[in-house]
Amino acid sequence: MKFLFELGVEELPSRYVDISEKALKKEVEKELKENRIHYESIESFSTPRRLALRINGMDEMQQDLNEEKIGPSTSVALKDKKPTKALLGFLSSNNLGENDYSIVNTPKGEYIKIKKYIKGKKTEEILKDILDKALKSLEFEKTMKWGSNTFRFVRPIKWIVALIDNKVLDFTFEGVKSGNITRGMRIFKSQEIQIDDIDSYEKLLEENYVIVSHDKRKQMIIDQIHTNCDTEEKKTQIDEKLLKEVVNLVEYPYAIMGSFDKSYLVLPEDLITITMKTHQRYFPVRFADGKLANNFVVIRNAPMYSESVKLGNEKVIIPRLADSKFFFDEDLKHKLSDNVEKLKNVMFQKDMGTIYEKMQRSTEIAKFLNADSDTLRTIYLAKADLVSNVINEKEFTELQGMMGGIYAEKTGENEVVSKAIPEHYMPRFQGDKLPGTIQGAIASIADKLDTSIGAFCVGLKPTGSKDPYAIRRATQGICLVALDKKLDVDYLQLIDKAYNIFKGNKEVKYAKALEEYKTYFKQRLENVLSDMYDRDLVSYVINNETNFKNLLVKLDKLKTLENTDKFTDLINVLKRVKNILKDVKTTEINSDLIREKEEKALLEVLLTLKDKDFSSTIDILLENKDVINNFFNNIKINVEDVEMKNNRLALLNNILKTTGNIIEI
Repeated sequence: MKFLFELGVEELPSRYVDISEKALKKEVEKELKENRIHYESIESFSTPRRLALRINGMDEMQQDLNEEKIGPSTSVALKDKKPTKALLGFLSSNNLGENDYSIVNTPKGEYIKIKKYIKGKKTEEILKDILDKALKSLEFEKTMKWGSNTFRFVRPIKWIVALIDNKVLDFTFEGVKSGNITRGMRIFKSQEIQIDDIDSYEKLLEENYVIVSHDKRKQMIIDQIHTNCDTEEKKTQIDEKLLKEVVNLVEYPYAIMGSFDKSYLVLPEDLITITMKTHQRYFPVRFADGKLANNFVVIRNAPMYSESVKLGNEKVIIPRLADSKFFFDEDLKHKLSDNVEKLKNVMFQKDMGTIYEKMQRSTEIAKFLNADSDTLRTIYLAKADLVSNVINEKEFTELQGMMGGIYAEKTGENEVVSKAIPEHYMPRFQGDKLPGTIQGAIASIADKLDTSIGAFCVGLKPTGSKDPYAIRRATQGICLVALDKKLDVDYLQLIDKAYNIFKGNKEVKYAKALEEYKTYFKQRLENVLSDMYDRDLVSYVINNETNFKNLLVKLDKLKTLENTDKFTDLINVLKRVKNILKDVKTTEINSDLIREKEEKALLEVLLTLKDKDFSSTIDILLENKDVINNFFNNIKINVEDVEMKNNRLALLNNILKTTGNIIEI
């Protein structure tokens, strides 16, 4: 059997199209499995006006059910060999009579056992319930009611197609009755399309300017941009985030290139492109040298009336750009530094205070990191663009930092500060670039650390499902930036400093904040390092080193030895030392008790290791691993002479102490 289902709706918000398609498919798959209906494959489709499924090779009948089930124990189920209420309830819930059971011996004692046989129903009968449940299971942030319905859905339902082997399945959902009539593109207002063949679904709709495949629409957009719009001189800048949105705004995409007055190119490029993308969903166009062109690409529904559509969009973009230019010019009438005082009235978070207070705390953290005057100036100005007209009035939050850097440069700040201001937000997302300057790096760390430790202090630490202040990303960002700049800084001391700064400024509402954030930070750091080095190597050093630079030095050294037999042998020898020293604390060595040649050789190695750096220590240990092995193989440690025994243990303990400071065994 083949089954086609299509739910026709008023235009869905772009962000809901993909997730609704996937959720509907997942729920139907689940219901089919639970109802014992076998099928070969299930395909899903979506556009802004429809969600659809096609199930291929579906059985006509639900599979019969033969099931054995263990019920309550006989001590609960029977009294004087007669069924109790517990047994009768169990039997009734399984649609069985009071004698339809047996007793079975189990390791836990005697229990009631039942056998159920349920003959499968026709798939056609069950599908109606499956569709009803699946549709009602769909969840949306915002829903609505329409007409006299009490049912809430993301958009009003306009039509339903439900066909089994090309025949209509009699199904009604919230007052809408199924049929075999779908709709083409909205501009053909009265166009109704009859589906006579399930297999022709995509072709039939494509002939009526509807592409039901998300991937096909996406590829059409890319191909048309290259074919209709791109030239040797100009190329469209395809933004993946915008592309994902636009794919779900149209049913039959068609790319058109428009233009705007060149005079607007005096605006910062980021301001122009954000104006295009955010307000109009236009793709920017660039010259071959990367400079922004006075063109844009708009994706519309269907190729009809393309010239009038082009002219209409060219008219629409002008007031948008004019608004942006007006606000930009207004912002340049005063210095960026004039905005800083206004930050006293901008709340970051009620328990963490204002943006101004946050800036002050970040400044103190940066001083601990030996920040120079340019770094401190960067932090002072870093958030000043939040109260600018472009960010505050136009709500172009994506330009935070970028506009600050532009305003800084245009109102007299030096080049270092102007460049570092946007860098202090980096990395903004997974895979984003890191600050290029040390000033931007320190500002980034200080800002992110204040946010992170502050969130823990006021009880807003991230959970499995919630992280409203993006603490995971911030903490990972600190690690990435600090490692990238090879900062010679102990992260535990840095966290202590940030905690004490926050504590001196705001109330700490969560007593375990410092302890838990240190643990949390270490976990994030370990994950970041494990993306750079083998996880086993990271595990050797992470518990005994808290300096960013030293971690890298040690891991780089270990990486050169990775997978070598000598290094593997050394690790095994050190593990052997550790295993024999459980609960042993003695470290005082009596040289008068060093008599055997193996003891003397080990003591000589120990003396050689004194005050050596990590790399030298590893090299010495590699050269002398046989000395440790010989000691184990030829010297009896647990001798009757207690002083001798303790002295030998002390020798090993000093070896372990030396290596334990550089490598976790």
